[in-house]
Amino acid sequence: MKAFAVFFYLSSVPFTKGASGFFVFLLLQLFVFQAQGQDKVFIDSISDQAHYKYSDYDYPEAIRLAQEALSLSQSEDYPEGILRSQLYLLMASQESSKETYDPKPVESLIPQLEEKGLWLEQARALSFLANTYAFFGDVEKSIQNHLRALAIYEEHELITGMASVYNSLGLIYYDQHDFDEAFYYIRKSLAMEEGVGDLKRVHTSLNNLAIIFEYTGPIDSAIFYHKQALDIAYQTKNPYSIGLSLSNLGNNYANDGQLDLAESTLSEALKIRDSLGYSRGLAYTHNRLANLYLEKNEYQKSQFHAQKSLENAELASELKVIRMAYERMMEISEKTGNTTQELKYLKLATALKDSLLNDSNTKEITQMMANYDFEKRQMLDSIQNAQVMREQSLLYEEKLKVERNRQIIFLISGILLLVLAVSWWRRYIFIRKSNFAIAAEKERSDDLLLNILPENVAQELKEKGYSDARDFEKVTVIFTDFADFTKKAQHLSAKELVNELNTCFKEFDKIVESKGLEKIKTIGDAYMVAAGLDSKSDAHSAIEAALEMKEFILERNQNPSIPAKAKFDMRVGINSGSVVAGIVGIKKFQYDIWGDTVNTAQRMESNCELNRINISENTYELVKNDPRFEFEYRGEIEVKGKGLMKMWFIMHPKTS
Repeated sequence: MKAFAVFFYLSSVPFTKGASGFFVFLLLQLFVFQAQGQDKVFIDSISDQAHYKYSDYDYPEAIRLAQEALSLSQSEDYPEGILRSQLYLLMASQESSKETYDPKPVESLIPQLEEKGLWLEQARALSFLANTYAFFGDVEKSIQNHLRALAIYEEHELITGMASVYNSLGLIYYDQHDFDEAFYYIRKSLAMEEGVGDLKRVHTSLNNLAIIFEYTGPIDSAIFYHKQALDIAYQTKNPYSIGLSLSNLGNNYANDGQLDLAESTLSEALKIRDSLGYSRGLAYTHNRLANLYLEKNEYQKSQFHAQKSLENAELASELKVIRMAYERMMEISEKTGNTTQELKYLKLATALKDSLLNDSNTKEITQMMANYDFEKRQMLDSIQNAQVMREQSLLYEEKLKVERNRQIIFLISGILLLVLAVSWWRRYIFIRKSNFAIAAEKERSDDLLLNILPENVAQELKEKGYSDARDFEKVTVIFTDFADFTKKAQHLSAKELVNELNTCFKEFDKIVESKGLEKIKTIGDAYMVAAGLDSKSDAHSAIEAALEMKEFILERNQNPSIPAKAKFDMRVGINSGSVVAGIVGIKKFQYDIWGDTVNTAQRMESNCELNRINISENTYELVKNDPRFEFEYRGEIEVKGKGLMKMWFIMHPKTS
């Protein structure tokens, strides 16, 4: 555009003969090239604005800007600009109307982006594809595309990109109810985003962290992080973020029994989301208000908001919220005695039942992440080994040169044999010392590996360079936690807190080792152990260990030399069943277990009384005939996410 106007003007200037004419010609070419470069910068800035509006959920404006950039790129014959604007136009168009989701157009652009060296757009396209496949429930393809995007961000050391992928992986693990991994990835993302000071991304990570606490508890933690997210939303003056945080915070107030505060907070969120016209957000907020009014027995209001939730969910093509709306309608029908409507919405909700959470998906994700980490570790090891071999080769060549010079000198001086004998003797001593050092270092490494991994897993890792995840059918999981730990920690210095925890956990380690159990990990003040991962332990061993842990804590609390602020009350939960076990990560190896059995053990702990041991029906059936134990049946207790579950307290006869 600008370039053509300048060219037309300068071309009308008459050329002089000789050097001056050539000089004018060079100026003309330079000016044209500079103007063309400015045009490309201008087009790129419009594309960048389109992506910014897309990230800010302003899809109509993002579409307009992308179309403008595409038109300018085509008129200027700018291939890179065409590809960038086409990508952002596709992303904004599909995101604005989820029923148009189609991964094929974006997939076709990725090879072209790679060919033109547009790595940032390539990574963004892969992340968009991953979220699209997650929407369709194809978890395997979603994970694959996330990992491809992560590899690009790591290669170019783009912290915000890596943090974005970790955030998405955390949400996938959350959907799988693998909350330990979900916490790990969300916290990792949050640390990166806080490091670069990106408040908008920090808001997203805080919000996701709070959502996980909504499911795992305690609810106070969920409210705390939602409040932090809301503060940042107000700082950035982002209406979308404010509406999201208010809606989530109102839902948590309702879960905490603060119904009036929940109503006012959700109503404020509804006003903001209604002004934005964001159907998906309106569907969630209406659904939460429907649930709130159902708890307050205001069925007419509950019915109104449930219907509004369904309408907005259908507009957004959000199957998860549509199912939630059907379930809310079913609950209202049940409360009002309308059995016909109750049956109708039960059938509709069942037809849309979320199939994302199943054992096969959990195993696929675990194996996929493990493979990715081990491949990355093997690549790094190969690079390091190549460097070591190169250095050794150079050192060897240098030694050969020295040796040749020595031989010449020794031949001239007549004492060649003596020098050779001394040299070989020194070499022998050096090799012998080196072998001793290598053997000692190997023994030290083996001991360290056995300290963090089971013996069979450590052996497999040494032989193959990796360890396959395994299924175990009869595993008993112990989950312990200290009550009111956060409050007590406020009255202890950092050194005192670590010393007291170390005292308790060291004793727990001794008990676990004596019973042949496998310590899995500690999470803050929580301690997790498993029996049945080998032939040395079973459910009976687990019960014995839990009883000894409890007795240690009780005896410790009777010690008058220990200050009251350093005495802890504990809860213990035990459950038995099948798990998946394997290694996670390439640094600081961690042997871990996953599955519903682990989640249920945590639920047993959270529903336990102070200084008691609460076991599930699965565990009870395994140890009920053991004369060493006495049982106190608690009845069926409502468990979040599980429904009614039978529970027993267990104790030694001498303490009953």
